[in-house]
Amino acid sequence: MRAFDFPFETVEISCSVCGRFGRYSKTRFCEIVGANTPLPSALNIIAKDCPEDRPSLANLQGKCRAAYPQLIAMNVLPKTPPDR
Repeated sequence: MRAFDFPFETVEISCSVCGRFGRYSKTRFCEIVGANTPLPSALNIIAKDCPEDRPSLANLQGKCRAAYPQLIAMNVLPKTPPDR
């Protein structure tokens, strides 16, 4: 998924480690990161000034956990298994 594919008109980004949270209009987000930028790469652009390193293949110990909470919420599994 690329920045212009983001399914909401407001893009939220948060980090569970440092508590950083931000909101961008989808238009502004695309201006900052580039409309064709893949969402994982867009996080690297937005979080470039984070004091923690981003995890990568070269740095598996990176502690920055910037993420898209809206996308995470869309993929949440039920906490209890359904009744059979």
